[in-house]
Amino acid sequence: MKILIVGSGAAGATAAQFARKFDRKAEITIFDEEGYGEYSKCALPMVILGEKEWNEIVEFSPEWFKKAGINYVNGRVDEVDFSSHIAISDGKEYEYDKLIIATGAKAAIPFKAAGHHVLRTMEDALRIREAAKKANNAIVIGAGLIGLEAAEALHKMGIKVKVLEYMPQILPSMLDRDMADYVEKNIDVEVRTGVRVKAVEDGIVEADDDYSADMIIVATGNRASSHICPVCKINKGIVVDERCMAYEDTYAIGDCSEVIDFFGNSVVVGLGSIAVKQGIVAGINAAGGDEKLLPPVWAKTTKIFGMEIASVGMLEGISAKYNGSTLPEYMDGSKLVVKLFGDGNQITGAEIAGDGAALHINKLILSIYKGMSAKELASMETAYAPVVAPAIDAITIAAQLLDRKMRR
Repeated sequence: MKILIVGSGAAGATAAQFARKFDRKAEITIFDEEGYGEYSKCALPMVILGEKEWNEIVEFSPEWFKKAGINYVNGRVDEVDFSSHIAISDGKEYEYDKLIIATGAKAAIPFKAAGHHVLRTMEDALRIREAAKKANNAIVIGAGLIGLEAAEALHKMGIKVKVLEYMPQILPSMLDRDMADYVEKNIDVEVRTGVRVKAVEDGIVEADDDYSADMIIVATGNRASSHICPVCKINKGIVVDERCMAYEDTYAIGDCSEVIDFFGNSVVVGLGSIAVKQGIVAGINAAGGDEKLLPPVWAKTTKIFGMEIASVGMLEGISAKYNGSTLPEYMDGSKLVVKLFGDGNQITGAEIAGDGAALHINKLILSIYKGMSAKELASMETAYAPVVAPAIDAITIAAQLLDRKMRR
């Protein structure tokens, strides 16, 4: 069995590991265009800030793959002959029985831009880090996760940062307007929403007004790198089924792929957590197994400017919000805001802001998968100890409020 994996990000590297675990004798080859091995893209802002050196966020180095008996190739796959099962890299042909495409995505910029930075790769982070040493002010275009995390890193370096966002709110793919406005109050840099950027060149941003800065980072989203598979069905990404199959003997995983989610929507992946799950499925299946991906519900989390936030599911429909605390009132806990969404019958989405948001959201993920009603969620037993958690937590109270609304 010969398995070729194109891309060594979270999806590709995980696929290689699980293919090896499932079949100890398979000949596995992974192609890494960057040459760093697998590293945490989510940790790149730490590299910019200098909290971590580049080698500290490498989780599986080229040497690791070699020790695991996986052929590591620092190179790019230029072409694949799907009928002959041959991939070509640097003029060399590689035969395969199964192919896993994990080519990720590239920064998508919807306007003319020059003299700017993007944040997708290790090299991007290192370039931003060097440029920041000579900068007094910066503009970040895009107030999504990448844009705000980059803005925070620059702010901590003592750089004056201005964030420009086209949408009327920050984090438009993660929060609804109400919670986004709440989170924005905690952000220590200037944020301007509703700004349509027309062009970027030589430190000048042309928009409703002209803005200038020593450095500009564009974080306006990503576009799936799907060019390697012209025989595949491609919408915004390479369309795959629950087994991560895109074509005969071909799998696609990670940011280059598009899946049907729990709610029946066809969505490009774009999350490292789902990429890893896909890597497990594709790696095992390519090696002869029969795994299926649980449809994503899009759980997201981050911590920006000291505030932890998380969301999951569909942020629309009937909603209820509760401003609670992480501890009983007499224990002086920290503020925890919970907002739940339902369709009249069951929980469909949630947002949480405050300490422990990422762990609290996991309870809501399970609630959505199990089709729980707000009443069932409100009735669930929860652990209690004054120094750890209240007897009736914020999620329980938010569920009670949502249940009342859905019963009207």
